[in-house]
Amino acid sequence: MKKLIVCLLLFTVNTAAQAQSLSVFDQMNDWVGTQLADSGGVNAYFFLFIGGVMASLLPCVYPVYPITVNFLRNRKSSLGKAAHPLAYYLGLAAVYFLFGIIASLTGGAFNEILRFPLANLTIGILLLLMAMAAVDYLHLPFFGGQLDSKQQRLSGTLMMGAGAGLLSSACVGPIVVSILVAIASGASEITLGMTISAAFQMMFFGLGVGVPVLLLGVFGLTLPKSGRWMQYVQWGFALLIAYFAYGYLLKGLNGLGISDQVGFYIFVGAVLVFVSAFNIQKQEKGRQHKVKISLYALAGVFGFFILGAHILPAPVAQANSTVNTQLSALNIEQKGNLNWYLNKEDAYQKAAEMGKLVFVDFHGDWCTNCKAFQKSTQQNKSLNQALQNAVLYKVYDTSQEFEKYRNDPRFPELKVGLPFFLITDASGNVIYKTNDYTKTEEMQLFLN
Repeated sequence: MKKLIVCLLLFTVNTAAQAQSLSVFDQMNDWVGTQLADSGGVNAYFFLFIGGVMASLLPCVYPVYPITVNFLRNRKSSLGKAAHPLAYYLGLAAVYFLFGIIASLTGGAFNEILRFPLANLTIGILLLLMAMAAVDYLHLPFFGGQLDSKQQRLSGTLMMGAGAGLLSSACVGPIVVSILVAIASGASEITLGMTISAAFQMMFFGLGVGVPVLLLGVFGLTLPKSGRWMQYVQWGFALLIAYFAYGYLLKGLNGLGISDQVGFYIFVGAVLVFVSAFNIQKQEKGRQHKVKISLYALAGVFGFFILGAHILPAPVAQANSTVNTQLSALNIEQKGNLNWYLNKEDAYQKAAEMGKLVFVDFHGDWCTNCKAFQKSTQQNKSLNQALQNAVLYKVYDTSQEFEKYRNDPRFPELKVGLPFFLITDASGNVIYKTNDYTKTEEMQLFLN
């Protein structure tokens, strides 16, 4: 009963966090980021560890837990019960250690990879596969443990921990970015000491993220004995994992220029193809065999449409309207009811004439979070109204002006990746900056 209560408490904490829209965690992350900026030495590592613990409670990290519990519950080792949980924990920390090395050598460029549409689609597909594995509809030899409980090798557990670290790194958010910004700030003088320091900073954050693994595995806070009730729990976890998988898939499709509505229809269509291919097979075939055949059928359908999209002639584009032609001539991009200047001189001249602030949006067509913010500028009425109070200036990552901003020591965030937002006065003095596209309320405070 005690074990069941612990599991329910973990689930309740994460559900409550999701209901509060992560506002509390955002504040906690900001606090940790401030401590990192003001502290040094041992204190900085302590706050990094605390930040990792808080990040482990984020709902987007939670889907890893049930898979971890199921894995640790079935794996055995002659070295004792704690061997596999510790191997998993070290694998997770090792990935963040590697992140720190890469960040110090590349100025945080790896963070951009996690924001490519393909990266989001890959994470979404992996989560869907894990959701099916959680309810025994698919056996993943590399990650699984439920069907091979006699295996005693720790290497598979170590690699699973590394995979969990890679998946969680895409959504632990502000703290990771603040660490990378600090690393990127000194990227012009890369030394062995700085590289080692960056690696250990990220590793301590990873150690914090992996604390639930220790609670679940090493200290015995595992799931109670399996029974019929466990099937309902597994299905609940699988649906939760699938929900987050859908979010990643939709985000990746948005990055490819596909709207939410079309993305939803694609997802529903994929589900229908999978279910149809699964049920059309003979009943005597094993469930996991039927799942594999269904996945192959689904991949074939998508492959057919992808080939068709490249072979069929593209539709003839309609002529631009007179208004859009005029805006293009003025180096202005129109998005809904908002006009974005594409030329810096024009934007700041207009701001000086009207006595307004300048809102700068650093944008990349590959960046899924950039497109998510672009969509919120139209859907969020209060944000849209606040943006109308400023002169809007968009800087594409392909422009020469972007490189000038990126080399400006005031903006190390641009070495980490996109998105990035600035609010300045008409003279270019920085009033506010952030790389978190969800902090629209803070943006409005300055714009209003």
